Amino acid sequence: MQGQRQTGTPTQRNPLKTPMLDSWLAYLYAPILPYLKKIRIRREGSRSHNPEDILLPAGYAAEVVATGFNAPVHCCFDDRGSCYVSECGHKIEAKPRIVRVDVETGAQGTFFELPEGRWIKEGAFTGACWHEGHLYFMNTGTDRDGLGALSRIGPDGAIEDIVTGLRWGDHHPNYPVVGPDGKLYWGNGTATNLGVVGADNFAYEWLQKFPDFCDVPGEDITLAGHNYEYRNVLGSVRETVRSGAYVPFGTETQPGQVITGSVKCTGSVLRCNPDGGEVELVAWGLRNPYGIAFHPDDRLFATEHGSDERGRRYIIGDREDFYEIVAGAWYGWPDYASGIRLDDPRWGEGGQGREPVLAVPPDPDPPKPFANFEAHAGPNGFDFCRDAAFGFEGDAFVALFGDIAPVTARPMTPKGFKVVRVDMRDKRVVDFAVNKIAGPASKLPHAGFERPSHCQFGPDGALYVVDWGEIEIAPEAGGIRMQLGTGTLWRIRRTAGPRGDRPPEPLVVPLHAVQYLAGLAGAAGLAALGGWALRRWWGTRQR
Repeated sequence: MQGQRQTGTPTQRNPLKTPMLDSWLAYLYAPILPYLKKIRIRREGSRSHNPEDILLPAGYAAEVVATGFNAPVHCCFDDRGSCYVSECGHKIEAKPRIVRVDVETGAQGTFFELPEGRWIKEGAFTGACWHEGHLYFMNTGTDRDGLGALSRIGPDGAIEDIVTGLRWGDHHPNYPVVGPDGKLYWGNGTATNLGVVGADNFAYEWLQKFPDFCDVPGEDITLAGHNYEYRNVLGSVRETVRSGAYVPFGTETQPGQVITGSVKCTGSVLRCNPDGGEVELVAWGLRNPYGIAFHPDDRLFATEHGSDERGRRYIIGDREDFYEIVAGAWYGWPDYASGIRLDDPRWGEGGQGREPVLAVPPDPDPPKPFANFEAHAGPNGFDFCRDAAFGFEGDAFVALFGDIAPVTARPMTPKGFKVVRVDMRDKRVVDFAVNKIAGPASKLPHAGFERPSHCQFGPDGALYVVDWGEIEIAPEAGGIRMQLGTGTLWRIRRTAGPRGDRPPEPLVVPLHAVQYLAGLAGAAGLAALGGWALRRWWGTRQR
């Protein structure tokens, strides 16, 4: 049953109240987008590195392996021990590519670069893995409809798309891994924050290019028929539209409406044979299962990005999660977070649009997380330690990318920007590698991590950390742009001596609070300058 796109005035159910920063920025941004797109700014630079600015437990040391990457997102190793770093191509003036790195010397060279026509800046190249002589990689924006694909490069260097038609939006199909059964597994993120395509998705730049994108369930679902009011960013922002769940922007839903499910759904974990055959849905109802990995005992786990405080459906303080993935399970998204319903009092009284959009949940008691991370910390790629010599054998080491304040949340102090360890016995999250001052190197007086994006143990037993690099504000690029040449590959080795359990405590400063005050002061200064100029102009006219 299909919905219909409509325009009109706000309804009593969801009046345009509690304006969110992201939506109102989109309303201001939409009319001037054609002019902003004419601006061409190349953001490039270098950064300092000081491994001593990264605090570690006793018995460990950090070092720089290679620098100068363009938004590196992931790394993997082949059977000969060579390291392959994936550069994502997301909102950056550089093509997605794979860089081969000699981890002993730091020497690097381009192994593979995506040809023109096989990528778009709104999408992302999210990572790769080696299996039986082939390099498998995930990329969005591959085909004419903008959908993503799992592809592989053979010994002859030719590209073969083995799974196509993968949906995306705010989040993407994520990097693949090889399971103990020899199949390829990957997480597929959702198109939206909590099920509804809204004005906040305009700022991610995919809505205006792919207006029919929306989330797709893993099985047939029945909607409750709730719709949410937005200014029409795809037409005139003086009009309003009503958008429901699991339908395109400006499409209204009805109570009892059935949305057809698909194996290639959003918010899921999928798998296939090495040749792309037998694509199967492993689990769904996840928001963004960014990183996945198999424990040494063959259990599958995933990091999960919690929801943001944006759009017309949100809660306050949604945590990031670490899930054990059980075949056939539904994990609750978009009506549950961390296994708790959005309208549950445990989420407090903040937020809006918290009523369920599904008339009947696939599971009224979805699985709870194995462990939780801080809200908005950004748990990305991770790996399990399999080497007793390194220590913490069987534990997961997770890269925390860091918050995107103030776009998705408004914390006073930085969240993430470090590497943590999940103690698999006690289900605890423990700091492992942290900056001496908590937060990104570009904003604070240290030269440690900027934004850790992936953790991978190498054949040498060391932990390799892919550091994405700097993110800059860029209104001409939908809000943010990645800084060229600021990505890094770090390595953490076990050294001699007793092993500590955790690093020293970092210094925590109210970085974001200072940034908010500076932003307000800047806005006030501009307003005052504009008022003074207007008064001068008016005074001249009167004379």
